[in-house]
Amino acid sequence: GKRRSIEYFDSLNKAKADASFYGNSFNQLNQIQVDQLHDAGYSGNGVRILVLDSGYRLDHGAFDSLNVIAAYDFVDQDSIVYNEEGKDLNNQHNHGTQVLSVLAGFKPDTLVGPAYRSEFLLGKTEDISLEEPIEEDYFIAGLEWGELLGADIVSSSIGYIDWYAQSDMDGQTAPITVAVNIAIERGMIIITAVGNSGVGGIVAPADAFDVISCGAVDEYGLIASFSSIGPTTDNRIKPEVCALGKGTFFASAISKKSYLYGNGTSLSTPLISGICALLLEAHPDWTNTEIREAILNSAD
Repeated sequence: GKRRSIEYFDSLNKAKADASFYGNSFNQLNQIQVDQLHDAGYSGNGVRILVLDSGYRLDHGAFDSLNVIAAYDFVDQDSIVYNEEGKDLNNQHNHGTQVLSVLAGFKPDTLVGPAYRSEFLLGKTEDISLEEPIEEDYFIAGLEWGELLGADIVSSSIGYIDWYAQSDMDGQTAPITVAVNIAIERGMIIITAVGNSGVGGIVAPADAFDVISCGAVDEYGLIASFSSIGPTTDNRIKPEVCALGKGTFFASAISKKSYLYGNGTSLSTPLISGICALLLEAHPDWTNTEIREAILNSAD
């Protein structure tokens, strides 16, 4: 009778309790209990995540089973989000490849992302050849595109400060921040990197009102020295939450098979985005406010 139900579990579930299943990504997942959520049967199924970044090397082995629903390059206005010969700098898609792999890579015994079974919308909005306000426009266009295509969650490891002062980090000045506020009002769950300037302050849109802004900790849970600290100009605590951003394991765009360790709030952010996806899968009726409160209230 009942014992037969075990047959319905896919073979992956047997391996999950074993740290070797996660390879070198075990520490970054175990620190925030992702392995326990995987053991409970959650992997992001049915959750749609919009990633906004610099581009993505989709032929990397970590993405062999990635479920990409749509992709768009807002910089070049086409649907190619990986490097194009003659159009992109060689390292254009490096950052996005790293971030996406931490969130959704799936190479058992090497690297596993928290939300490897989620659906993905990939937006290329960052142009690494420049640092200009037009990149905020690309980001906002990407946000609107993702919302139209039904994204539940936005994971963004980019942020801007060059044309702002810290006094502008008040939740309502940068266009990118205003856009994030609107998207959150419409029900999206938005997770963004707080920046890598330490005491130098945060970046937009991490100053948005109900965003989940992520800082970086080391393997012992101590804040990394580079992880930006707030508060915002209107005295809200930033970041709201942290994950491993020092010695985080990721897929590297150098080749189809390369993996590296790196530092940055860019790498802690997709870990938190992945947790949000697993929570939403477990509680599909929860609002973005409830997801955010669950994250903040369960953190150390």
